[in-house]
Amino acid sequence: MKQAILYIGHGSRLKRAQTEAAAFLESCKENMSAPIQEISFLELVAPDIETGFKACVEKGATHIAAVPLLLLTAAHAKRDIPEELARASSQYPSVSVTYGKPIGVDQEVVKAVFTRIEETGTPYEHARVVLIGRGSSDPD
Repeated sequence: MKQAILYIGHGSRLKRAQTEAAAFLESCKENMSAPIQEISFLELVAPDIETGFKACVEKGATHIAAVPLLLLTAAHAKRDIPEELARASSQYPSVSVTYGKPIGVDQEVVKAVFTRIEETGTPYEHARVVLIGRGSSDPD
């Protein structure tokens, strides 16, 4: 089995957000030992999921772990990404695919927010943080 990881970001219309997302996804590769690692995006930015999937296969992947880099579980995680993966994998029936979960509500996210507040030098009692996630009404 030749393992691949296909990182799937959301995508953005903003160039700065595109650059930051790609840099973050590239940094994820450094911490993983899979021989094949590709980056893709659900929408608005290339490469799309199909292109990323194909790149994994062309490099010899026999198993692809699709990892959604989304904060919350909602329509993109439950419907859109699985549909794109199904469409791409139908072209390569001998390649097995597993699909991960979004980050979700996690204590590490809270710690990261506190760390960022500390980095700004703002006293906690004066700090204001707003985290917005579309689909946040989803019970998952």
